Amino acid sequence: MLIQDNLILTRSDPTGNGGTQFIYRVKDYGLAAVSRPQEEIAMIHWEVEIVKFSGENTTSFEICHTTELATKTLKFYTDKSLNEFLEKSFQYFEELGSLEKMLPQEP
Repeated sequence: MLIQDNLILTRSDPTGNGGTQFIYRVKDYGLAAVSRPQEEIAMIHWEVEIVKFSGENTTSFEICHTTELATKTLKFYTDKSLNEFLEKSFQYFEELGSLEKMLPQEP
């Protein structure tokens, strides 16, 4: 079972391939974790993307491969390992949000 902290949406995988997607959010960043059906139980895994939301009050987002946290799609083979990553990610997003506020704003 995945942690529920910062979970904003649980839905069927929007690609239409089956499976479940969990969307987590901390400030302007978050994670999209999806688990799709696999032929063998030993192949089950979570695919995780770092995302950046397009506004404060929206669930609309784009995949973001420009953070130090991840520059590509990540795979986790157990809920435990994904939960550990989620907890560390939430701390990272809090710090990233604070740092971005300190940058000069472009006109």
